[in-house]
Amino acid sequence: MRNKDPWSERHIAAGLLLLGVLLVLPAVVINAPGMGVTSAWGQTLPFLFDPVWTKYWSVAFVVVTLYGLVLLEGVLRRAGDHLCATLGRVSFTLATLLWLLTILFDTNGLPGGRDLEGFFILLAFPAVIAYGLAILRTRLLARWIGIAVVLWAALTLIRAFPPQNQGPLFYEPALLLVGIALLVSRSPREAQQAADDAPSGIQGEVHQQGNDGVGAAHPKS
Repeated sequence: MRNKDPWSERHIAAGLLLLGVLLVLPAVVINAPGMGVTSAWGQTLPFLFDPVWTKYWSVAFVVVTLYGLVLLEGVLRRAGDHLCATLGRVSFTLATLLWLLTILFDTNGLPGGRDLEGFFILLAFPAVIAYGLAILRTRLLARWIGIAVVLWAALTLIRAFPPQNQGPLFYEPALLLVGIALLVSRSPREAQQAADDAPSGIQGEVHQQGNDGVGAAHPKS
């Protein structure tokens, strides 16, 4: 039986992570200071500021992001990580549930929504850190990408840490980086093919570049 090639799954995971970043932009803009139904944007695009649409954007981005991270966990697991990505997936799943509860509480005017947002922060940011560590463990992508993800999520967690609750979505740029890297990096099959086709003197270099993911260069003729 042939081993499943995760390359197509990498593409799907990357697309979902990037879509999640795009979906978070309306949610942030709509709730930004100076925005609202009475603002210039609100008068131009009133349907975007309808309460139903406002909640829709907030629900859509977190669910799409979760799905992308679930697929990424599978890719990382097949690459050799059996701990960090799983912990990240569990943590972000719980964070997603808390985010949805926060929206439910806010929609119905119930108290406790800000407390739930604080717990979301305490779960979502460590989840992204765990995925960064999984990238470092597997070398699925270039090593600097894993380091950047871990450092960004850790530093922004300090800013967003409850009770401040400032910037609960600051982890998104790290997922943007991962999504782009997944799209532009070589699959193991492509890296092996390049190594097989290259002259013997540079096969080792090409193979190493394929393992490092982003930044892989084509051999000079």
